[in-house]
Amino acid sequence: MKRDFDCLRDAPFDLLVVGGGIYGAWTALDGALRGLKVALVERDDWGAGTSSASSKLIHGGLRYLQHLHLKLVHKSLAERRLLATLAPHQVRPLRFLFPTDGGFAGRRLLGAGLTLYDLLAGTGQPVIGHRGLSRTAVAAAYPYLDTGRLTGAFTYGDCGTDDARLTCEVVDGAWRAGAAGVNRARVEELLVAGGRVVGARVADGESDANLEVEARLTVLAAGPWAEGILPRAARRHTYARYTKGVHLVMGPLPTDGALLLVARSDGRVFFVIPWYGRTLVGTTDTDYLGDPSQVAVEPADIDYLLTELRAHCPGLGWDESSILGSFAGLRTLRHVDGVSPSAVSREWHLATPMAGLLMPVGGKLTAARADAAKIVRRALRLLGRSDGVSPTRHRPLPWAPPLPFESWLAEESAASTALGLDRETAHWAAHRFGTRLADLHALVGGDPTLARRLTPGAPFCRAEVVLAARDEMARGLEDALRRRMPATLLATLDPPTAADAAALMGGVLGWSGERQAAEVAAFLAGV
Repeated sequence: MKRDFDCLRDAPFDLLVVGGGIYGAWTALDGALRGLKVALVERDDWGAGTSSASSKLIHGGLRYLQHLHLKLVHKSLAERRLLATLAPHQVRPLRFLFPTDGGFAGRRLLGAGLTLYDLLAGTGQPVIGHRGLSRTAVAAAYPYLDTGRLTGAFTYGDCGTDDARLTCEVVDGAWRAGAAGVNRARVEELLVAGGRVVGARVADGESDANLEVEARLTVLAAGPWAEGILPRAARRHTYARYTKGVHLVMGPLPTDGALLLVARSDGRVFFVIPWYGRTLVGTTDTDYLGDPSQVAVEPADIDYLLTELRAHCPGLGWDESSILGSFAGLRTLRHVDGVSPSAVSREWHLATPMAGLLMPVGGKLTAARADAAKIVRRALRLLGRSDGVSPTRHRPLPWAPPLPFESWLAEESAASTALGLDRETAHWAAHRFGTRLADLHALVGGDPTLARRLTPGAPFCRAEVVLAARDEMARGLEDALRRRMPATLLATLDPPTAADAAALMGGVLGWSGERQAAEVAAFLAGV
């Protein structure tokens, strides 16, 4: 991907997509593959909002069965199966342990729920179904759990991902399919003529350029920022409710697999998930009424997660000093009054605030492809075109390696280690780059110093910084070190490491020494 703000001058577009998160990315890809002339603009960076602050799961949503959201669970499980085929490098099977501490009736009910989960999933899934474990077996295999109330456990399968990386690949797919994609392109206002949205005035975040982008239809996929962009005439209703989700990043678990736990204070489900050799603990789910750009991890969020984690896993000995990183994001849910945040459905809704404008509300990372296909189908009908079957349903993502994936992974990881990458970095590079691993190998082959880790605490090599700037539209250090690779979440990056990254990016983007120093200062201040 190459950033070119001037490509937006090639208007009019059939479809202008505002927002470069996972919903905007899939919409742009689907639209471009169906022959629409598409522009995708993002005010900050690809996946910079909610799409880099999720629980990093491709899952059906077991907890949604509690609220009888069967349609959403069935759709999500179907998407889990599909994405595991279309992007095997991005979708990684996980085995979850769900400890039980209730009586026989509660355990039987949970077993029935997991049976339903497996039935809704159907065949051909990337993970196997659930099974039960005795109290003795669980206590022996997971000695750090609270065994005082333990009555047994179930295990079941779901999948993990790197949400920001997945979003970046979908954006790249849209770009390859012909969409005009520009990050650092801020929508100043939607343009209205004759009571209809006809495009947007867009400002270039890297220059003084400001232009009007004409479009026959506009999709406002800006998540928690969307309502603030709506024209005044479309603000008669409240479309969304926002809840904050916080995750903590901890050290590795002493056992394989993930945990699904139920908070004892309020009955909420939260996860303990292995991720890049570390562990994610989350999430919270609290209403948020502030500025979406100011969402942050608060002491109360940390206290809640650590208290509940210690109640279930006292043997881990984790406390505030064990936290390696944290992040907060906002969920955009359909506006519903009178129910708790956790009870609000994660099912999406396509609002039409005014003519010429479509606005997705709600949804989840796993289901974004299917929902985007419906957005484009609606757009095609409004444009008077045939809709047909979504091409994203059968088209692998652009970096998808050949199947069987495990054979490809072993071969390519070996090739990476032969070039000097350590085994862990080689493993994750294969997952993150897929077939684009050839580009990384070419860089490292020409300069072996690029095979070294950027920082000892995170499994990413220096060549990845170069590729982020050269091929992935990373425009600043945070783009590269938080979203193209989540180094800032896994390790503390000191000034020399930031300076090294700035020099690598600067060599691609033509930064002067002064610009590199400014990037380092801004990055360290933000971290």
